[in-house]
Amino acid sequence: MSNNFIDQFISLSKKYFKTYFWISISAFLFILFFQPFPSHKFESENKNLFIAGYGAIIFIVQVIVQIIFQRHLLRNDIDGEYNPLLNSLYYFSQITLTSVAFVFYIRYVGNTGITFNLVLRVVVISLSAPVTIYLKDTLSSTHGKYKKILEENRQMQEKLRQFSESYADKFIEFISENEADNIRLQVSEIIFVKSADNYVEIGFRDGGEIRKKMMRNTLKNIEKQLREFNNFIRTHRSSIVNIQYIDKLNKNFNSYWLTLIDTKETIPVSRQYLMVVKDLL
Repeated sequence: MSNNFIDQFISLSKKYFKTYFWISISAFLFILFFQPFPSHKFESENKNLFIAGYGAIIFIVQVIVQIIFQRHLLRNDIDGEYNPLLNSLYYFSQITLTSVAFVFYIRYVGNTGITFNLVLRVVVISLSAPVTIYLKDTLSSTHGKYKKILEENRQMQEKLRQFSESYADKFIEFISENEADNIRLQVSEIIFVKSADNYVEIGFRDGGEIRKKMMRNTLKNIEKQLREFNNFIRTHRSSIVNIQYIDKLNKNFNSYWLTLIDTKETIPVSRQYLMVVKDLL
């Protein structure tokens, strides 16, 4: 074997060794106490040694299957890309090899005839290893995803904090075709912008109140003005929203919309912008 293969084997073993060990011990104790397989032909001391052999078989089979599927398991660890076919084959191999080894062990070491009922019990107990490993991997994957979500949330909070520090005191002036409707707003106070035909409606915070302002302009022009501020996102062909004020994303059949903090206003989300919105929440 190459040094690279051995290093990979050791790396995987560190991840799975405890699981193999405890599955083997659990199988030994289960068989010892519940006696699902005949062992009456052995004396007390030899009987315990014979039953311990079941645990050893499970441990050895897990190591063999790990070697066979080493590349697949490493790819899962590194890339996180699971191949359903290989996964199924991995678990099926554990069950098959363990069952076959048990049957040979019972027949030639235990000197016991093989019956359908006995084979059925063998298969059920052989399921313990793949089921345990599957649950362990699923929990590890879920924990990893949870940590990733927490990290993404932390990064988002950091971005919002940086925005607050960088832009909290900046102002932006929105120009209307009617100069009397021009409005100058603090960037952090702008909540949303919606288009309505040849007009746009700007929602903003004014002290402790939420106000709206209609002016003759286009959403495209407004979007150009807001582009330098990374806390504004387009959610629909008719709306832009400040992510600081997003409460949650809602769904009803095939429709999506945002509810905002401190206001009953709802913002539509089209499929074109849905993934962008989801990534930010």
